[in-house]
Amino acid sequence: MSDALSMAVKFPCGGKGMILEVDLGNTRGKWRLISDGEVEARGTLSTADLCRGRLPEGWRALHPKRVRAANVAGASAAESLARGVRQLFGLPVEFARVETHCAGVTCGYRDVRRLGVDRWLAVLAAHEKDPRAALIVDCGSAVTLDLLDNGGRHLGGYIVPGLKLMRRALYKDTDAVKVPEMPVQDLPLAPGQDTQEAVNRGLLLMVLGTVELALCELRRICGQEPLLWLTGGDGQLLSPLCQKEHRLVPELVLDGLSLTNP
Repeated sequence: MSDALSMAVKFPCGGKGMILEVDLGNTRGKWRLISDGEVEARGTLSTADLCRGRLPEGWRALHPKRVRAANVAGASAAESLARGVRQLFGLPVEFARVETHCAGVTCGYRDVRRLGVDRWLAVLAAHEKDPRAALIVDCGSAVTLDLLDNGGRHLGGYIVPGLKLMRRALYKDTDAVKVPEMPVQDLPLAPGQDTQEAVNRGLLLMVLGTVELALCELRRICGQEPLLWLTGGDGQLLSPLCQKEHRLVPELVLDGLSLTNP
């Protein structure tokens, strides 16, 4: 097994309520161990490593009683996770699924099977934390935006490429616009004065502009100012640049796992 552990606060030896939660994305995943609602340990894992049969080395010290997961990385990743968990802990994985109605929320998709379970869990968690109308933005490989009215009705959403995907498209399909990622600097939304600045700041501007337009649409539908939730790997990057008051919750998807039936 490879050590894909990024951080752990402690490794308990057991406990009746120990639950290992996994949010498995297309390239990376997050995990945490909770007991009675408190996080005991957390870390990250590589989806590619998982599909090769390698689990985080840090899991050897864990003793969960249940394992529950959200998976958007496909059947192979799900099978690899289930097999590894069974071998390591002797437990089944309880995979979350999208339902028409759950935890006070009604799904807005015509075919609920077409909605990503990570989006669904983030919506459930946001509604549980505050039932007012909200825009839930998950900034990962793709940026997903889900609209929720103040009656718990999911209105659907939008999907656009994430920052890395947009940069990769420019790099692949142009000759002169091949620039590396650059760190966020002071006033990162000011117009770029070279191609590298123009690309990296422009990508941020595109995502933030999408968020603002989605908020405008939700205001029009609901007739009130909605809440804004940010989550996902690039959520922390976008948070200081977002001029709208918002709540940044990096583990919003994991928070939603406890609200669904496996």
